[in-house]
Amino acid sequence: MRRTAIEAAEQFVMNHFPCCNTAILSGSVSQGRETMHSDLDIVIIDDTQLFPYRESFYESGWPIEAFVLTKDTYRDMFEINESRGLPTLHRMCAEGIILKDDGTASEVVEIARETLKKGPLPWTAEEMKQARYEISECLEDLTGSDCHYENIFIVNKLVGLVHEYVLRMNGCWIGDGKWVVRSLQIYNKEFTDQFLHILNDFYKTERKDAIIQFVDNILAPNGGRLFEGYSEGKYVD
Repeated sequence: MRRTAIEAAEQFVMNHFPCCNTAILSGSVSQGRETMHSDLDIVIIDDTQLFPYRESFYESGWPIEAFVLTKDTYRDMFEINESRGLPTLHRMCAEGIILKDDGTASEVVEIARETLKKGPLPWTAEEMKQARYEISECLEDLTGSDCHYENIFIVNKLVGLVHEYVLRMNGCWIGDGKWVVRSLQIYNKEFTDQFLHILNDFYKTERKDAIIQFVDNILAPNGGRLFEGYSEGKYVD
């Protein structure tokens, strides 16, 4: 018989990490949005472990993903995620259900929530230029391509670049996988609906003009496409 999500998570922690400092159940199950295909994402902070790692299990009728950290390394992982603008671990901790706590959990959750409110570190001028350049390259490739399959992969890459550009330029966190759409909706639902409509139209009809114009409009306030004069890694004395 399949246990409830919390029962299964608590039993898992007891079986595999009995000495852990903190355990937090996160993901869709912690938000009451689980389906038959949901897994249990559990953040473990355990100072008896030698190094951080991730491991997958199947127990109590549930697929389980354990994200194992220590009191020292969870801060390092937070900083890495902040620099990337991708707050996966922050969201897991901030929105999760505490299963076990030696007093560490409140600190972890507070840091995660405050960081999410504050937003990611702002892009440098060079990071902005690089993003514009990469998007510009995709637009040029898409404009010049007459191959159906190449167009699909160019647009797929363009979607990821545009999503990151729009969110980071507006001081917002980016997402990964299903969180790409969710992060865009958190930023601006009207913009997201327009973006999705244009993408849907492209995948149905392969008409490129609308998506090219849409992305050009996004780049325009910051100088438009970038090619001439852009350099990367060049040493200047």
